Amino acid sequence: MSSELYVVDYDIPLRPAARRRAFYRRLHGILSKHGILADRSTASVWILDRREVAEEIHNLAASFGVSNLYNASRV
Repeated sequence: MSSELYVVDYDIPLRPAARRRAFYRRLHGILSKHGILADRSTASVWILDRREVAEEIHNLAASFGVSNLYNASRV
């Protein structure tokens, strides 16, 4: 098991609301495509063990607002 983790934190503006909804629709499409089950969250943080999924979420979030992608290690 890899101890490497990837943290994505993002901030999507509240307005316009339609754009925010579009972001979450696309986010849930990414999660579904990779078999990740999750309810909607306002935490705006994902901790993942697969870099490709983290990068996909980060790129999406960056196109809708501000996003940061971090490499973390399990301690």
